Amino acid sequence: MTPFFKKKTTHKESVRQPRLMQGQDEISFRRSRTLTGSKSADVGAANERKAELKSDRLKKHELRGRRRALFVGLLLLLCVIAALYYLISQYIGTIRVTQLLPVQAVINSPSQQQYQTGIIKYLQSHPGERFRFSLNNTKLSEAINKEFPEVERIDSDGGSFGYGNFTVTLRQPVASWKLAEKQYFVDAHGEAFEKNYLNTPDVNVIDNSGASLSKGNAIASQGFLRFLGRLVALVDESGLGRVTEATLPPNTTREVDIRIEGRGYFVKTHTDRDPASEVEDLKRVAKYLEDRKITPQYIDIRVEGRAFYK
Repeated sequence: MTPFFKKKTTHKESVRQPRLMQGQDEISFRRSRTLTGSKSADVGAANERKAELKSDRLKKHELRGRRRALFVGLLLLLCVIAALYYLISQYIGTIRVTQLLPVQAVINSPSQQQYQTGIIKYLQSHPGERFRFSLNNTKLSEAINKEFPEVERIDSDGGSFGYGNFTVTLRQPVASWKLAEKQYFVDAHGEAFEKNYLNTPDVNVIDNSGASLSKGNAIASQGFLRFLGRLVALVDESGLGRVTEATLPPNTTREVDIRIEGRGYFVKTHTDRDPASEVEDLKRVAKYLEDRKITPQYIDIRVEGRAFYK
């Protein structure tokens, strides 16, 4: 019996669908996709990557990938080589003291071996600072200064493979300080040290104040040393003569008695006053005494605007 109505079939449904192989999907044979082949009868999928028969397009794609991987590998290898080269070039194996500063002032050159030994001891106790880029010059200088107070600082001065060059800066004395029958030298920071390899300072300071002193400790403030240095320079420039000695009297730290070359008296000064004002007062008093041919025992200019002599 013929049905009255037949089901209409669309064109899409009338098209025969291809049979899909195991592992294939509906997008396997779309346009612009690369087809591969194999000599084997057992093919899992049409787009497998291990196929024996590959198109030129797929071969070029795989070749680019291999080149990219090779380039990245070579780049990593070069980075590792450069890092190793940098570490080796920065390693401090052998210590060399190349220079003592200030060069023009060094008279009696100290043994550089003692400073090299001190640096070696520091690096042995701080193995993490064996490389120049990790070396802490401040801590190194502090450690060396405890053993050698005459050293102000030590700086790394480059080097080569396995070598480290160092520059030693010695303390520049501004005055020699006599205390308890022992001679010390003082730099501009007020630090005391016993061994001086530089020019002997012109000013000899005799400390009768009773203050205690130990190596490496500050025995005078920067203000006092600035006053003393300024006073000495102004006296020298005034034409009165060269200051040869400075004395701190007992039981005081603010009075400084100076002696001037060629004059039979000493001058009492005060550290709270302006050195320029004191020198001006000294010049007027000295001229007054010279005009009257008076040779006093001392001149006292500690009070501003007044001068005394005996």
